[in-house]
Amino acid sequence: MSSVHTTAYQRLVAAAAGLRVPDAVREVATASPQDPQPGQIWRAVWEHTIQLLLITAVGDDDTLRAVPASFERYADADTLLLPAQATTLEQPLALWWGLEATLPWCVLDRQVSELTSRPCTLTSRMLADAVPGTRWGSGTALSASTTEYRGVLTDQLAVLALAQWVPQGSGGLNQLFRDRGITVAQLVAELKLQPPQALAVWRGQLALTADQAATLAKHLEQPASQLLAANPALPPAVVHELNRPVRRQQVKALAAQRDESEHNARLRAAYGIYTLAARDEDRTQPDWTARTDRYFELRLGK
Repeated sequence: MSSVHTTAYQRLVAAAAGLRVPDAVREVATASPQDPQPGQIWRAVWEHTIQLLLITAVGDDDTLRAVPASFERYADADTLLLPAQATTLEQPLALWWGLEATLPWCVLDRQVSELTSRPCTLTSRMLADAVPGTRWGSGTALSASTTEYRGVLTDQLAVLALAQWVPQGSGGLNQLFRDRGITVAQLVAELKLQPPQALAVWRGQLALTADQAATLAKHLEQPASQLLAANPALPPAVVHELNRPVRRQQVKALAAQRDESEHNARLRAAYGIYTLAARDEDRTQPDWTARTDRYFELRLGK
């Protein structure tokens, strides 16, 4: 970590230690996460990257537009400086509008605040006009520290923008089983499945769960990840459910329960939900939200 980043983080920690947490922030932080909306301020987390963001727009494809936010004194000419009363954080914020980026929903970890006044269209100009006391960063030559800090934010956004967890799903299970001489009867015995379910798995119509893949991997002497990659592609509705912030808290709980990474827990949940739904009698119009709720209730007991 650079000296600028370390110093900035230390100042942030020191400032946070002396802050009174506003009631509005406490309420948002303890509430069940909702789907993102423009004007909200979120903490984004992916692997080792953590960044505060202001959401400016939400797309129809589980993506959003956002600008990085900071409490720092650093700012460039494209940074909008908000006064304390502009957000429920009740602290001045720097919005690095020149770094606005498209990000996937899955990086959102926790909403921490929101704008107290939201223009109908959330652009830098509209926000500057709507919030008294807002000003732009200096247009003069940037200091070395500001340039370095901007570089840190740029790198953070790049990591978040590339975040993805959805496997391609080649649909090659049936061919893999044929090549390895695996029969339906063996699937019944190895995976403790009923014959109709084993037949669906063998045909590649039903996905293997993470546990089933691990069991077969030992028998086939190949990585479980290779078996999971041969699963049929996940339904878009299942992917959407697990991209939602409310599911991330459940995925974290699942990961902690099994002492595994968040990525592996999300895959476990995805294939578990898909398989659970495939076993239901009514497959004509699946209610994926209800089935996702059911999956986590069964696994987490809540």
